[in-house]
Amino acid sequence: MMTDSNLPRWSARLDAFRPDPQDFHDLAGMVNSHFRVHQSIDQFLGPYNARQRNAGTPYRAPERDMLKQLIKQGGMNDFTYSAMLQSIIRFCETHKGLKALPAPHPSTIHSIQLPQSAFELKQRGQETEIHIIGIETPVIVKGLKDPQMIKFIIVRPKLSKLGTASSKNWEVLFYRSNFGFIPEWVDSSLNPRYSGVIQ
Repeated sequence: MMTDSNLPRWSARLDAFRPDPQDFHDLAGMVNSHFRVHQSIDQFLGPYNARQRNAGTPYRAPERDMLKQLIKQGGMNDFTYSAMLQSIIRFCETHKGLKALPAPHPSTIHSIQLPQSAFELKQRGQETEIHIIGIETPVIVKGLKDPQMIKFIIVRPKLSKLGTASSKNWEVLFYRSNFGFIPEWVDSSLNPRYSGVIQ
């Protein structure tokens, strides 16, 4: 299901818990790693598309090897990184360099996108444990229906009342389609200029 903003709609959105309710530091570190990859994508794609437009020749999407050289994996797991490279190529082929990705800012992009191979769901009664590659302690959600149908998840801090990402309140978005990586994804449409400002 696609929304008006052209982003896929989740099938379930549930609060996330940990054995220590305050301890999400490992996930916060992973969010930072993924955010740095978003920055690398932005730093590469803008100038690349501008050169393509100015060349006066038919648009050519970047090749995978070029992306691997110029967009560093950082702390992103292999499965997400591979899916991300493929999604950037597909995005470029679709839009021919005429559409920009969301500008990376912590108020608008603060999530971890995980394709099917990068996580495992284990049912424990009414609770579901989410085991994420690179994260030792599982994330727990309650009330997830048909976990075997889940193919893609996004883990993120919830927005506080001021519009900034919370450090202690997290949530998980569950999808039944394996999107791999969604390059246009944003966690908030809030203007970064006003993030954290009481109005």
